[in-house]
Amino acid sequence: MEWHDGFMEDCPDGELTKEQFVEMYNRIFPGGRADRFSEIIFRTFDADRSGTIDFREFMLALHVTASGTAEEKLSWAFKMYDIEG
Repeated sequence: MEWHDGFMEDCPDGELTKEQFVEMYNRIFPGGRADRFSEIIFRTFDADRSGTIDFREFMLALHVTASGTAEEKLSWAFKMYDIEG
């Protein structure tokens, strides 16, 4: 419930846009390549290709990156950097 509340606080409409992601990323990593990184993140985690990341997609991303198996993490990393699909 706490994760959902935090997500809804940051994304009141229930979806994280690329613009919101870039803004957050720039606050955490000033001078980073937020626009390019947002393309990679959304290509990887926007499972339904809606152009936004909803709470379900957000939680799946957190799960795989934080507590997934080594194989899941490797698969995620490959998918993230496989630009040509």
